[in-house]
Amino acid sequence: METFYIIGMIMAGLFFGWTIGSHYTGAVMGTAYGAKLVTLRKATFLIAISALLGAMLQSHEVVKTVGTEVISKEYLTPFRAMVMMLNAALVTAVNTWLKLPISTAQLAVFSIVGVGLATASPIAWERTILPLAITWIGTPIVGCILGFILTKFVGIFKTSVFENFKKYVLLLVCCYASYTLGANNSGLAVSVLYGSGVVKSLLFGGFIGGFVVGIGALTWGRPLLEKVGLHIVQLDRNSAIGAQFAQATTAYIAALLGYPTSMNQAIVGGIAGAGFARGTQYVKIKVVKEIVINWFVSLAVACGTAFLLYKLLSMLLGDS
Repeated sequence: METFYIIGMIMAGLFFGWTIGSHYTGAVMGTAYGAKLVTLRKATFLIAISALLGAMLQSHEVVKTVGTEVISKEYLTPFRAMVMMLNAALVTAVNTWLKLPISTAQLAVFSIVGVGLATASPIAWERTILPLAITWIGTPIVGCILGFILTKFVGIFKTSVFENFKKYVLLLVCCYASYTLGANNSGLAVSVLYGSGVVKSLLFGGFIGGFVVGIGALTWGRPLLEKVGLHIVQLDRNSAIGAQFAQATTAYIAALLGYPTSMNQAIVGGIAGAGFARGTQYVKIKVVKEIVINWFVSLAVACGTAFLLYKLLSMLLGDS
């Protein structure tokens, strides 16, 4: 049965990575797609390539934090790791299908917490969960501040030459955001594979995580890319550059520190800051409120469903 659980853990991790890639297309390339700078195919291709690079080069700290510092390695059996990743993947897939932006970082961490609670495993509340919670709270705030400052700064350059150049800057910034997606979120998919010892190389783990995230963007990235790009985010070029750069920078710093955060929370903060830079009438408070409520609901759901899924599967299959 041990081999069966190891295979199940690997498949669940890859499934989660695929859902991450499909879920964040709108968050990282929605502004460029909404501005009609890229087609759907080009947008998802750029996301896939950029995320793979980010995952290979700079996802290592995230992999270590989520894979080894939420619960201790000795409590991370292949069966438990399989349940954690399967739960996170299923919740992410449902939200993608419903076109509801959520935080896969929070889903991954609280899927681990849910199984940890179900197995009475010690959870590093103060050492790991508290810094993560602070990061999650700070993400939209920092994103908002940076979005405001950057939108004001970009708005200084108003000549026709600069206006034409800005579309290329926006596309480059979206690629930066996609690179950050790889660094910040792809490691979530392989975190428990590393923590359980199945994947021993951080570079190889980053490659696997980035690869499946890229496949997810290419194969099922359309729903949220279209929702964010065509229905939620309606920004002028200055605001789009400011919001997207704020998002990417906020999440990139978090990834370097080893505390994965939400690309969706970061972009909402960036959009809010960009909106305030133009005037409060440009901030869609109702949309922001709906997304924030969904974040908290999905966090509780991830923990609760992971707890119940573990209990159900352990009763049917037995823990190992």
